[in-house]
Amino acid sequence: MKKILLIVLLINAYSIYGEAIVNIEDQRNEGQIGFFSKIGFQLSGSRGNEDRDFYSLNLRLDNNTENIESFLIAQTSERKKNEIKTSDSTFVHGRLIFLNETRFSTEFFVQHSKNPFRSFLTRDVLGFGTRINIDDSTKIGFGLLTEDEEDLQGNESDTERLSIYFTDKYTLAENIDLSVTTYYQPSVDESKDYKASILAGLNFSVNKNVDISLQISSFYDSRPPEFADKQDEQISTEFSYSF
Repeated sequence: MKKILLIVLLINAYSIYGEAIVNIEDQRNEGQIGFFSKIGFQLSGSRGNEDRDFYSLNLRLDNNTENIESFLIAQTSERKKNEIKTSDSTFVHGRLIFLNETRFSTEFFVQHSKNPFRSFLTRDVLGFGTRINIDDSTKIGFGLLTEDEEDLQGNESDTERLSIYFTDKYTLAENIDLSVTTYYQPSVDESKDYKASILAGLNFSVNKNVDISLQISSFYDSRPPEFADKQDEQISTEFSYSF
């Protein structure tokens, strides 16, 4: 049983809007039986003409058997400028996957997120789908979800969406790999209403305990909440230690 207990030190190389897009495919323990845990803490700050502070705390738990794989991800973050909060978010995602002897597996998922600085109060998602194993690293998923959103003015909307995703990992060198995940979620009723994202991570294994990752993410919402931008991006560098 492998446990990753502590991740310390995130260096924000560059950030637009300052909020990470969570990649649920990152660090999956597919094909491994047992319980796995990972806790991460990210912190950065500056002092001078402007005082800036940022923290992010995240937790991932995986529990896998021969027939069922499951995981839970939770993350919270906050950013301040001159003691004034400029961003704040929480994210929780749980997934249950039923395996069989074919390439196809059935998965159910539930998600809750909150980000008032991106102009939505809450977003709740419940869905199910099929995950297809193309090979050991390449996966494709198709599903259906229901989305319940509430903006800062208290306006609520319920939308049924298709859920399509692709994820793969490419080995660039003995200790370097590139992971890429894309999501596309169009409305069932109107194709012009959709959400899409791409997330990539360039991962360097220094040794069996130390990893460094350059993470890039981009999210697009064709119909964002009022006063919110359609596109959100972030680049960050992460140092991790496992034992």
